Amino acid sequence: MTEVENEYLELPDDPDEGFAVLQRRKYAKLEEAWNNNEGNSTWYLERQYVDHLTAFDEVHALGLLIAFRNPPKGDNEFSNFFQDFRRHAEISSQKILMEAARRQKVNAENIIVLDATARQTIHTLIAAIRERLTEMVLPEELRQSLFNKLNTFASEVDRTRTRTEAFFAFAVQAARTSKHVNDELKPLQQTIDRIFDWIEKAKKLKDALPPWSERKQIEPPKKALPSPDKPTRGGQPGFGR
Repeated sequence: MTEVENEYLELPDDPDEGFAVLQRRKYAKLEEAWNNNEGNSTWYLERQYVDHLTAFDEVHALGLLIAFRNPPKGDNEFSNFFQDFRRHAEISSQKILMEAARRQKVNAENIIVLDATARQTIHTLIAAIRERLTEMVLPEELRQSLFNKLNTFASEVDRTRTRTEAFFAFAVQAARTSKHVNDELKPLQQTIDRIFDWIEKAKKLKDALPPWSERKQIEPPKKALPSPDKPTRGGQPGFGR
């Protein structure tokens, strides 16, 4: 007996993204069957599509398809049910993929979320660094370059979502400068390290974004009025499906 492959092992580890990928795969197979005129006399393939997605939804407690867990047994009623189901599943899938893309595009690893206390403390440390830079004997061009990076980071700190690239750039340049003015930069490096501590303790934006399962549930479409005639069978959703 041939061992049955577990297709669910190939899905993304994140359950929401797993649902989106599964929905796209299953619907593609359903469309292929329609194009090949398979299952035209019954709703078996459509019911199988519904069963697979609702089962995944239940196992992972996603709550996306709660309103669709009891499909009607009669074909006439199932026709309208399926139109609502496939549209809701498609919209849910697309929203999940959009959310995943948004999380990646914000470069969330380099964005932190600061509360009022953290912002105030970091601004105090930045002020101490400014004072020290003003006192140090440095080429004016180098001093101005350090100030520019520090000021850019200070502007970021005023925002709830703070980008850290400017401070990393400042710290790198300060470290390079220390080779020439090592003794003078030691107190400055201690203050830089304290800011790094606050950055490390801050919540990353990717962790602060609520998971899809905690966002507002997608409202299921309103029940369509039953068609006056018995539904016909066809190869495409627009022709009886």
